[in-house]
Amino acid sequence: MWTALATPLSVAIGEYFAYYDPQSDPERLEYHRDLAAHVYTAGHWFGQLVAALLGVWWVARSGAYRPATVLRAAATGAVLGLGTGAVAIAAGIRPMRANGYPSVAPDPTMLSDPAVRWCLLASLACFPLWTLIGAAITRLVRRGALLAVVAAILCQPVTLIFTVGVVAPPSSHSMAVATVADAGPTALLMPAILLAWAAVATGTATVVSRRRAGRPAEDPASPPEPPPDSPALP
Repeated sequence: MWTALATPLSVAIGEYFAYYDPQSDPERLEYHRDLAAHVYTAGHWFGQLVAALLGVWWVARSGAYRPATVLRAAATGAVLGLGTGAVAIAAGIRPMRANGYPSVAPDPTMLSDPAVRWCLLASLACFPLWTLIGAAITRLVRRGALLAVVAAILCQPVTLIFTVGVVAPPSSHSMAVATVADAGPTALLMPAILLAWAAVATGTATVVSRRRAGRPAEDPASPPEPPPDSPALP
């Protein structure tokens, strides 16, 4: 799975973004905490992209944007998030014991650290939200699933600065993780912004779906009406 393959990369990224040049034990502990936040979110960014594409697939497969389809899509995204999170944790325990500063941490795995848990929870909450956005995009785009896939990819940008998340919905990109690693419950601001995006996208897609469903279908067997200025046929 991509999560296990991404773990070594997440270790390298976590060491790069972690506390710079730690000297004291508290600083080393902060370094180890930052490293854990990246290691345990390994594969999340790509996983959230897959979640968005699953939303595209659900609507394209059903051919309609119904509440049941949207709920199935969200449930699929949640299951994907839980699976990705479980694999990331299982693959990350050993690197956490071998890298960073495990000797200064009461729990070398850092799984009991509240800041790491909040960061992990915030990232996992983004999975079903991205599925909802992917499903809404598919309904709003009228030229097939391929264009919806492209739109879903473009709507999950690499968030370089977390504070611009209102413009660019945040994901678990390494910079976003580094920003929320020590935020505690405030880390939930990340999925809160994405929730607002998902609510707007879902509401818009619902309105568009109802309007399109309410339009009368044209009868292909009936001839077109002549223009007003043309003479009537005998």
